Amino acid sequence: MGLVFIAVGMNWTGFALLLLFTHAIAKALLFMSTGSIIATTSCQDITELGGLWAKMPATTTAFVVGSAGLVGLFPLGGFWALERGIDDFWHGQPWLVAVVLGVNALSALNLTRVFRLVFLGKPQIKSRRAPEVPWAMAVPLVVMTVLTLTIPLVLQKLAILPSWRYVNWPASALLVISGLVGFAVGATITLNYTWSRSILAPLRFAQDVLAYDFYVDRLYRVTVVFVVSTISQFSAWFDRYVVDGLVNLVGLASIFGGESLKYSVSGQSQAYMLTILLGVGLLGVVLTWSMWESLLSLMF
Repeated sequence: MGLVFIAVGMNWTGFALLLLFTHAIAKALLFMSTGSIIATTSCQDITELGGLWAKMPATTTAFVVGSAGLVGLFPLGGFWALERGIDDFWHGQPWLVAVVLGVNALSALNLTRVFRLVFLGKPQIKSRRAPEVPWAMAVPLVVMTVLTLTIPLVLQKLAILPSWRYVNWPASALLVISGLVGFAVGATITLNYTWSRSILAPLRFAQDVLAYDFYVDRLYRVTVVFVVSTISQFSAWFDRYVVDGLVNLVGLASIFGGESLKYSVSGQSQAYMLTILLGVGLLGVVLTWSMWESLLSLMF
């Protein structure tokens, strides 16, 4: 999502839309595989899982394909989306190319580490007896896996993929290398099932910044959300007490006027006719006076 914000901010909307499209499908597959694990193990703590690859092959395949679709792994959808972004930033903003490569490497590292914790190793407490999900969940999982693998064909059918002679091969090579570096680091680093907070203030601050996603959610909450919430509350107050109050005042005045006038009704037709005649006569006097004033102003 950070890359999408960057793309929109740099006015590269084509890259943003392509990234959203490919990312949404691959991430949906990851969500479905994660839901399968939760439904089978009744656990959401990855430190209590492990060894699921032999027990849940369909879910394992779905997680692997979804992870591959998120990073720059040729020829899946994530590769073409990120390649489009690198190609857009290649000449004008080389520092954004480094950002895209770094995001790709970190994504690959993180997904590889999660895969090792959940699917490899020895079964933990919650994964010792974890059968594959029933067919009602397995069928959509397999369908989404096939769809993720066929995204390049969909992009080609929609004429979104570039021609081979227009592909930025150096950028593509860097993208693949960054993904392989992330996979390699994620496959070799030591797995820690528990992380303790550092007693050193700089390291603790760095941990908090990474844990809370650079405080983007909190910054969004105290800026955009606060402004929208304040405007919404004022709009609700204005609608309730000003608009509705004015409408209710008109209705109350009408009711009060009707209830007051009904006591002045005598029920005699002579009184009604007299009232009409007086009203018409008064209107005639006003119109006659206005005409005389107009004539006098024309004459003098």
